[in-house]
Amino acid sequence: MRILEGDNRLRTGLLGVIIVVLVIGVGQSFASIPMLFAKPVYYSQFSNSAGLRTGDEVRIFGMKVGAVRSIDLDPEYVTIGFTLDSTTIGHDSRLTIRTDTILGKKTLEIEPRGADPIRPNTVLPIGNSTTPYQIYDAFTDVTKTASGWDFDTVKRSLSVLAETMDQTAPHLSAALDGVARFSDTIGKRDQEIRTLLAEANKVAGVLRDRSGQINQLLLNAQSLLAAINGRGQAIDALLQRVSALSVQVQGFITDTPNLKPTLEQLRTVTDLLVKHKDDLADVLSTLSKFTASLAEAVGSGPYFKVLIANLLPYQFLQPFVDAAFKKRGIDPEEFWRNAGLPSFRFPDPNGQRFTNGAPPPAPTPIEGTPEHPGPAVIAGSPCSYTPPADGVPSPADPLPCVALDQGPFGPVPGGFQPPNVPHSMPAPNAPAAAPGVPAAAIPGQPLPTVPGLPAPIAPGPPGARTVPLDPLAPPDAPGTEG
Repeated sequence: MRILEGDNRLRTGLLGVIIVVLVIGVGQSFASIPMLFAKPVYYSQFSNSAGLRTGDEVRIFGMKVGAVRSIDLDPEYVTIGFTLDSTTIGHDSRLTIRTDTILGKKTLEIEPRGADPIRPNTVLPIGNSTTPYQIYDAFTDVTKTASGWDFDTVKRSLSVLAETMDQTAPHLSAALDGVARFSDTIGKRDQEIRTLLAEANKVAGVLRDRSGQINQLLLNAQSLLAAINGRGQAIDALLQRVSALSVQVQGFITDTPNLKPTLEQLRTVTDLLVKHKDDLADVLSTLSKFTASLAEAVGSGPYFKVLIANLLPYQFLQPFVDAAFKKRGIDPEEFWRNAGLPSFRFPDPNGQRFTNGAPPPAPTPIEGTPEHPGPAVIAGSPCSYTPPADGVPSPADPLPCVALDQGPFGPVPGGFQPPNVPHSMPAPNAPAAAPGVPAAAIPGQPLPTVPGLPAPIAPGPPGARTVPLDPLAPPDAPGTEG
């Protein structure tokens, strides 16, 4: 084991003494390092210092928030630097030098204004500062005022006043009596006067608080007047051109004798169009549907798809159509989804079926009219696509696509405008879709369900036997006698 030798002990002790001295020296001068304990300083311009000194308090609403750090004299004003600790004020703040004690100690009072906070080393202009009115200012004003007096004129005025008082002694007594009665009336109405003065003080406070808005209003009015004055020449030129246009129109009317019959015919045409505007709107609405069908027929290929309606009575064609759909795997309950119809084209689940058992019609979109010119369903919205399996209209929710907020490619910021498609009111307690007519099913299989309310059966001839279409009865249930 090694032991400390003499030289090592001396060197170690000397280093320890040096380190202790350095620690003490740095500790004593640590607080004097300006970059570590510096506070942000703000500046403001004043017309005079008013007795303010370095070290005086800076207050906001009576609370001390900092101190005065510097007072610098410039050629035209005094620049006062101050700190605010952790408080911030805006660029529109008002600074006032006030007398704090009877011995003349001053404080710098700040009234914060403005939402934009000032940065360190910012200088507020002299328009944001106010200095107190001191006693020597009063003496100076009195001296300036009295220095311009003409004492001979004052003496003659006092002499004339004394002579007038002697001549008006009887009237003066009556006037003093009136003043006494006036003073007595004021004494009796002291409380009312105090209330009136308090209300006046409140009004003055409101006006003082709204002074910025009033000034801004006046500035806007001045800007408006300046703009009107600047546009005066343009207005004069416009009036001259209007006058010249009226002269040209008058000459055109004079040179065109057939203009009146033409205008009369034009008025008749416009009246006819206004009278039949609803018919024109219906034609345009129907034309839009026909144009869409025509575009689909033409766009299918180098041929036209032709649909011949009512070629044979539906009683002959419907069994073949149903059988064809069954063989192709099309479920009548999913017919509209398999056909790719959009949501707003589905049959109204709360509507009335047709007498032949067919589903009720779909809600009618409102579009193509002067009141509703735009499309009823915006392209790309949820209602313009085929609904999912869990979004098929039901009696409790006749148009579920209205509540969706995203299209087929994800959410859309702001959502979609609701479709302009009137539909039936929700009926949570309404019965579900019931079986339809027997012709729509393969023999031996249950009837397919069809949305909507069943249509009442028309009464048959007297003595006839009818079989009611009971949705809950089996297909081979016996009929009842009507």
